[in-house]
Amino acid sequence: MSRINRGAIRRMALYGVLGTWFVASAIKQDPTRKSKLSERFDPHGVFLPDWRFFAPQPGTYDNHLLFRDELADGGVTEWKEVLVASERTLRHAFWHPNRRGEKIVFDTMNEIIKITQESALEKEDIQVSVAYLTLLNYITHSQRHDTGARRTQFLVARSSGRDVNEEPVMLFLSNRHPIA
Repeated sequence: MSRINRGAIRRMALYGVLGTWFVASAIKQDPTRKSKLSERFDPHGVFLPDWRFFAPQPGTYDNHLLFRDELADGGVTEWKEVLVASERTLRHAFWHPNRRGEKIVFDTMNEIIKITQESALEKEDIQVSVAYLTLLNYITHSQRHDTGARRTQFLVARSSGRDVNEEPVMLFLSNRHPIA
């Protein structure tokens, strides 16, 4: 009888330790947490994993691609956001042939951002970069333009994602280009 009780006590103790570890790990994942208690007990993150385990500098913002058209009368349309990524389904976990196209657009937007932030190139020089020409080609040929549109222009912007209190920031504005 005492053997069963000791086994049950050990099992309950193990459940308690693992349950506490799970709850503490889940609490540590909250990026908005105010308490730094976990850093005091585990400053190097040995026992409590962090959500940045595989990405030391996690993405905390969203990049957006927008475009507008210049009409024949000289007016411009409203900015329209290009929805690069399609709505995910369970099937996409196994088969997603369009993912490469989405990734090209995301990587190209990141390259434009990198070029504009890390180099002293003028806009005219950026216009002949592969990244710029790729985005221009994508906007010109894969998006639906207004009937009377003569030229198009694209914009790369950044927002803080789910934080609606922070205004989006314009990172790059292209020149207007003829729609062929």
